[in-house]
Amino acid sequence: MADARESARPRARSEATRLRDEERLQSRPSPARSGGGRRTSGSIPEGLRRRSTGLTPRSRSGRVPSLSSRTTPAERTQGNFTLAGPEETPQLRTAHEPFVQPGYGDLNPEYEQPPNAKPVWSLAKPLPRVVRPGMVPTKEELLKNWEKPQLPAEQSQQQGLNVDPNELEDGRIEKSADPRKMAAQVDDARQQRENNFVNKLLAGDGTTTRLSRTASSRIRRPSAPGEVASDQLSAVPEGEAHSDGSGEHPDDLQHDLSDEPLQAVPEEIPEPDPEQLADFNEFDQAALPEDLHPLIQDLVEEEVHNNHTVWSVIRTHHREALAESLAVFIQLTVGLSADLSVTLPNTTNPNTTAWAWGFAAMMAIYISGGVSGAHLNPTITCMLWFYRGFPNRKMPEYFAAQFIGAFVAALAVYGLYYDSIQQYLTFGTNASTTSIINSFVTSQRNPWIGPATAFFNEFLGTVVLTVTVLALGDDQNAPPGAGMNALVVGLVVYCLSITFSYQTGAALNPSRDFGPRLALLALGYGSDLFTNPYWFYGPWAGSFCGSFIGAFLYDFFIFTGGESPVNYPWERTQRAMRKSKMKWKKRLRFTKEEGEKVPV
Repeated sequence: MADARESARPRARSEATRLRDEERLQSRPSPARSGGGRRTSGSIPEGLRRRSTGLTPRSRSGRVPSLSSRTTPAERTQGNFTLAGPEETPQLRTAHEPFVQPGYGDLNPEYEQPPNAKPVWSLAKPLPRVVRPGMVPTKEELLKNWEKPQLPAEQSQQQGLNVDPNELEDGRIEKSADPRKMAAQVDDARQQRENNFVNKLLAGDGTTTRLSRTASSRIRRPSAPGEVASDQLSAVPEGEAHSDGSGEHPDDLQHDLSDEPLQAVPEEIPEPDPEQLADFNEFDQAALPEDLHPLIQDLVEEEVHNNHTVWSVIRTHHREALAESLAVFIQLTVGLSADLSVTLPNTTNPNTTAWAWGFAAMMAIYISGGVSGAHLNPTITCMLWFYRGFPNRKMPEYFAAQFIGAFVAALAVYGLYYDSIQQYLTFGTNASTTSIINSFVTSQRNPWIGPATAFFNEFLGTVVLTVTVLALGDDQNAPPGAGMNALVVGLVVYCLSITFSYQTGAALNPSRDFGPRLALLALGYGSDLFTNPYWFYGPWAGSFCGSFIGAFLYDFFIFTGGESPVNYPWERTQRAMRKSKMKWKKRLRFTKEEGEKVPV
């Protein structure tokens, strides 16, 4: 009886909370019912209009009633209160929606499509969750497994473990002093999940063969509070909400299903249908165009666009690169102008540049965060490709956009400040060309800064930047509210600028240094720009190494998603790299055996 009371207590409490919220909404005054027959505490008699005064009626106890009920932060946020702040409510999102005139969506269908119609690896919102090649078994691996089928938890039983396959599939694996026992359970869990996922793809109707009740009891985490997650393909099949529209909380559903008995584990694994297995060719990564998974391919093909002119068609196909270039241009225009504003008068507080670079990064993310993701940095783009599945087919276009935007921004700023630069070089006290160059590029600011110090200055700064970016993009950590990512990243850039800029200038970004360096070379400042190898081992080698090491640290200590190569076996990563190598050989017309170019 005690156990029954304990199991029912959370459900009763959540039900009471729900009923109290419904009563509160019903008692709230409504303009549509203000003229009704029965008068409540919040209604207004017909023919009268309430005037707004500074007086508040007192209750019988003499105390002034509050306009809102007294609630704790835990009640207002349904137990999700953290130091990162409460989650956004549906009322707040509705209040920020703009007015849309009827018929606008008919002429501009892109506006009415879901905001997450395609994955965007953005610094302005949580990063997408995608299925990567290392997460899905190939046809050869499936054939090998089906030729020698294994029972659920077979490897764990071979290690002498008496475990429940349902618990393994849910990832409930206890730590052990013997790593082999944990590895056997992990392999069993991964194989069960992958088989379920492939069965779902082959079935084509979203159904899968599950070993437990989790297929119907698990509720997807919605993309935003108050929204019911749609039925989308995922690595583990998800459940659906109640069809009766009861709107119960997911916690209530889990308690309701807590008494449901587990299904028996099948003794034999059903053999695959040969026709269905033949259809699996389309999901084989070797047959796919470049690195795009077919599940994402369908999402991209369903996207609609607003093409009203010829230029709009060109912009549609290169919109991400154009947005990235514009954002980098704005960022560097503001940042380089601030550097010159400090250098030329030689009187301004140097911390001004740190604030300018921080807010410049914020502006750039607001400009292109929803389109290109506002990477603004080749190291961030490469890191997102390796650790989060950013398509490598987009990387050359992103790199070109980032370097072109930085190059043009340096030329524009130099032209804007040309007269002031000439005045400074002619009449300025202690004026030197080096000061002008340092306003555009980063370098060893003092003669005692050696190569090792300069390298690790850029390396450590990029590590901190990467860890913070991934933390902000992790929807299972504590992402900030809508629209706050850009502000937080801007403050992070400000903090890194005042922390790491003293010794090198803190580029933390190859395009931020190399683009202006090429611009100064074109303007005639070519004597000292490339003689010092810092331009390579600082902004290039230091930032790239720091970005990859920072991402590894975050994924190793915190991140749990399977899209990171840290979280699935190394042989899967090697397999994906071999397939990518084969694709490049095929593109370059190289034969696999001889490695010689085939004549066309």
